[in-house]
Amino acid sequence: MTKHLSLFFYFLFLLKATTSAQPITASASEFRVYEKVQSKPIGDALICISGIEKRTNKNGICSIEIPPGKYRLVIIHPRYDTLTTEITVHNNIVKHFFLERRKSQLQEVKISASNSMHSLSASPNTLSQKDINKLPSFLGQQDPLKAIQTLPGSGKGGDGNAGMYIRGGTSGQNLTLLNDAAIYNPSHLLGLFSVFNSSAVSNIKLHKSGIPAEFGGRASSLIEVNSSRKIEDTLSFKADISAIAANASAIMPINKNWSVALSGRKTFMNYSVWPVLEKLKLGSSIFGNMKYDFFDLNFNSNARLSKNNYLFLSAYTGGDDFGFSLARFGVGNYMNWKNTAISAIWRTVINGRTELNTSGSYSQYNFNFGMEQDQYAAKLFSAIKDYNFKTQIQFHLHKNIVKTGLQYVNHYFKPNTPYAKSGETELDFGEPQTYYSDESSAFMSDEFNFSEKLGGYAGLRLTHYRHRGPYTIVSDIDESNKSTLTGTISSDTYLEPSLTLRYLLKRDASIKVSYSKNIQPTHLISVTAINFPADFWMPSLKGMPLEKAHQLSAGYFKNYQSNKYECYVDLYYKKMQGLTEFSSGLMNLLDNLKIEEDLYFGSGESFGAEFFAKKNAGKFTGWLGYTISKNNRFFPDLNHGKTFPAKYDRRHDFSATAAFKLNSKWNFSCFFTYASGNAYTRPVSRYLIAESIVNEYGSFNGARMPAYHRADIAATYLLKSTKRTERSLAFSIYNVYGRQNPIYMFFLAEGDVTKYKVSVQPKPVTLLPILPSVTYKHSFK
Repeated sequence: MTKHLSLFFYFLFLLKATTSAQPITASASEFRVYEKVQSKPIGDALICISGIEKRTNKNGICSIEIPPGKYRLVIIHPRYDTLTTEITVHNNIVKHFFLERRKSQLQEVKISASNSMHSLSASPNTLSQKDINKLPSFLGQQDPLKAIQTLPGSGKGGDGNAGMYIRGGTSGQNLTLLNDAAIYNPSHLLGLFSVFNSSAVSNIKLHKSGIPAEFGGRASSLIEVNSSRKIEDTLSFKADISAIAANASAIMPINKNWSVALSGRKTFMNYSVWPVLEKLKLGSSIFGNMKYDFFDLNFNSNARLSKNNYLFLSAYTGGDDFGFSLARFGVGNYMNWKNTAISAIWRTVINGRTELNTSGSYSQYNFNFGMEQDQYAAKLFSAIKDYNFKTQIQFHLHKNIVKTGLQYVNHYFKPNTPYAKSGETELDFGEPQTYYSDESSAFMSDEFNFSEKLGGYAGLRLTHYRHRGPYTIVSDIDESNKSTLTGTISSDTYLEPSLTLRYLLKRDASIKVSYSKNIQPTHLISVTAINFPADFWMPSLKGMPLEKAHQLSAGYFKNYQSNKYECYVDLYYKKMQGLTEFSSGLMNLLDNLKIEEDLYFGSGESFGAEFFAKKNAGKFTGWLGYTISKNNRFFPDLNHGKTFPAKYDRRHDFSATAAFKLNSKWNFSCFFTYASGNAYTRPVSRYLIAESIVNEYGSFNGARMPAYHRADIAATYLLKSTKRTERSLAFSIYNVYGRQNPIYMFFLAEGDVTKYKVSVQPKPVTLLPILPSVTYKHSFK
């Protein structure tokens, strides 16, 4: 195998060397395409010259080898007026072109397999407000993260689950960034909403493999959520209100070089949804007195400091307040959690070929849990904070785009601070543990072209990870015997390589193969049956393995009828190490200040095939995504050392999204999803010991929940539209046919143990039935 790989790369080297050694009969001309007003680069513009068609990259640059002479050049892009001009080509010229935006063209961003087909990276998918709006809104709210989950390979956990399980990875293996600042819990309402307000989002990108070298710290995927960096010159405002929420956003130009944007969202379901469900007895059969509301606030500032210097500021804060009771047991519960993310990005265009980007960000996530029963009360608090600094420089060479830079991330973890009170007595759990760690990284990458057809991406990231003091060690024999360590407690240095090769079969088809290795020095510890926000973060300590993932993928990408239709098939295999399982439950954390002693470590593998098809143009548009996969785990201390399926192992996962424009007034959309049921551990027998029921469980994750499926529909009616204002009504129905999808199975024992008559029945716990909504929307500029 090694010999074959060596011959392969030797062949590529000879190919490039041979190409370089040929007599120069054509000059290397570089064309750069920009927007006329903002002077920002235009990616994916089609340049046609002398029978050659080639697209600009994301920086608006395209290189074409063509003999000297006079030519007719045409530049085409769906959002801009077509440019036709005559040019004279000399040796190694650089030409700049400026396109005017089409007056009638609506703002939109596509899931672009065209970009995926030509892109030199492995598997990026990009969505925007246009694609997000094609999905039926949930209770009147559009959701960028839910749009991502319609793509193949991005598994859903189901209702009440905030996690995304990309190609068999865990929910904690996804790096989610909002304008370069990490978001540690990207969900509201137990996953039914995300923290990303679509009004504040320009585009969202998903990397399922081949994560670019400038990003690190996660083993599975990268999700980039970006606000617009355009400096607006027109005041605009839009708002919507429904029975559950209000949403408003405004864009304000300060001067010709500076504009700011504000957006806010607030729900009031405590006064609408939950009381109605309780009154109609349509709520959960287990949860009672449901209380839940959340809020979001976004601020963005885009400024041009000088001709070649730009400063982008972003700030986000959002919080959730959730409560319910278990009336059968007389238990009251509450949870609240909050995200904060602040970032500053300074962009300097050094010259036409070189760009410097420097960013700093701060992220914080807090979680509180409380429970009350009779005279007993218990609380848990956890938190994580990040300080992140990154600088990178980018060079645009003739056939290469080279990036190199440095990054430093400082982590603060407080995973478990317990409090308990019985009557008037407060329980003493000792001093809670706090953990400190950091990551220092250097990275370099190269997007290269051996020829017009063969190109690729190579990246390498070098990271030095440290667990730092102060760190308190408690003696297992005498808890009063403690020692505090300072400085570096443990450290590790590792490399993360990534390689993608792309070959264009023809103008509208390509194949890609890629390999990547990603390492994660932090762990998300799951402590509940579902992915509640009670899950907390821990750093890797001495004796705790890092999470590692090796991934191989190969895909075929194809477009039809000038990108009207697009599709791909992508195969993957992923091997994972250093996975964690918590050996206890949520309430056991009250007596567990040494969490690392109650963790199991194991490995896993996932493999599958992803299928995607999309129609981009016409009155009827939409896309289909299907994944067939297998996802296994191996933990020496679980399931008697035998391999078992991961909790979110889904053999089949299918999504269909469609939008139909009936006329100038009516737009319709619908969504359907089906997925195999989650795995769980089922009790197989029960014993009566000392008048108590003791369960004996079967194989770990050996049982299956019912399959998850749901359909949503929506319609929008345009009330009035002028050059400056627009008013509309949005109608939506979530869970059209009222499917009761369980979030987990609850086994309830009923009867009289003294008479040896006990019946244990599985009780599915569900959250939401069919839910209609009407939203009024208004905007002006």
